[in-house]
Amino acid sequence: MKKYLLCLCFIILPFESFTHAQKDPKIATIINQVNIDSLYENLNYLTGQKLVKSSFGEHYITSRYYLNTGNLIAEEYLENRLSTYFPATTAMQYFDGSGGNVIAVQRGTKFPDKYIIIGAHFDSMPNQGPAPGADDNGSGTSAVLEAARILSKFITDYSIVYALWDNEEIGLKGSYHHAQQASSKKDDIIAVINMDMIGYDGNNDYLAEIHTRSIANSNQIANTILKINADYGIGLQPLVISPGTTASDQSSFWNFNYSAVLLIEGYYSKDFNPHYHSSFDNMNYINKEYYLKCAKAAIGTLSSYAGIGTAASLQESLPSVFQLDQNYPNPFNPSTKIKYSIGNESHVKLVVYDALGKEVSVLIDRYQRADNYEVKFDAGSRSSGIYFYALYAGDQVKVRKMVLAK
Repeated sequence: MKKYLLCLCFIILPFESFTHAQKDPKIATIINQVNIDSLYENLNYLTGQKLVKSSFGEHYITSRYYLNTGNLIAEEYLENRLSTYFPATTAMQYFDGSGGNVIAVQRGTKFPDKYIIIGAHFDSMPNQGPAPGADDNGSGTSAVLEAARILSKFITDYSIVYALWDNEEIGLKGSYHHAQQASSKKDDIIAVINMDMIGYDGNNDYLAEIHTRSIANSNQIANTILKINADYGIGLQPLVISPGTTASDQSSFWNFNYSAVLLIEGYYSKDFNPHYHSSFDNMNYINKEYYLKCAKAAIGTLSSYAGIGTAASLQESLPSVFQLDQNYPNPFNPSTKIKYSIGNESHVKLVVYDALGKEVSVLIDRYQRADNYEVKFDAGSRSSGIYFYALYAGDQVKVRKMVLAK
């Protein structure tokens, strides 16, 4: 959350209340799949609780400040995570020579050129020392990844953009670049849901603020969050504020007349994280139940806008077992293909060993969703002989033998 000196003058809008509405079973299914363990898994990596493997080596992300190497490691981690779900449509969006947004697109089947954006900034503060940024804004970042994990299993009418913005803390630069680029291309953005600091609830009242302005259909998005919260019994106590703050990324989209809202903890309501922008913004101050409710409200709202189709056609092609096929051709010279299947999303490694058990090549080392995969192994520089290749996924292991014959 960008720190601004603000005049705290706002209006609490008398938005409509909702009761006894008909639930959409597909949206209910998606909301029920939002999982606190999954949210925490990514949050642990982003805040330095777990070791991250990247092109920089193995590191704990102790800071995501934009000038810190940890920011680049986080950027790579986030790109790898979104690539797990959308390998063909995940890309970096660089700007100013100092920042990079991570963007993934899930193409809609009926309206592929109309977009719903769910986003959060991933950079953190302070600018020196540890900057874990658990609440600001690891909480929003992890919730975007959770949305991607769940919605990637479904067909949607509209395209969804999963946006992770950089350099929010130094002037909303990442989101401004994204919004500016979208406007220059005349992108038809239906709604932007920005999550910034959704993990702290010091008094356990479940109050969450929804910041909106009378720009395009922003107020309608706020109304939809209220409706989703009420219809599906999420349990937040939402407070709609207009005009909403301009200190977070939804403001960049307002600048280009796009419909956007901010979901945030008690920013104006005297229950704001006291460890904001400090080295103490860590996992100890995340309120699990509150965080889960905020994520459910945002992801449920996203689902209602995206138009959820059936997941059956996708699920039919997904594997239900962990499988490693024999490479083909075998024997081979100099390259061969290895096929494998993952029954559950997990961290996957595919490693080639020589006959003495020495590691000679790591073909895969990243998170992958349940799916069928094929990898090429090129042994052009290797000597003829017997090699073994091993597939690791979670606590499962399979090993096969192959022969290089030159």
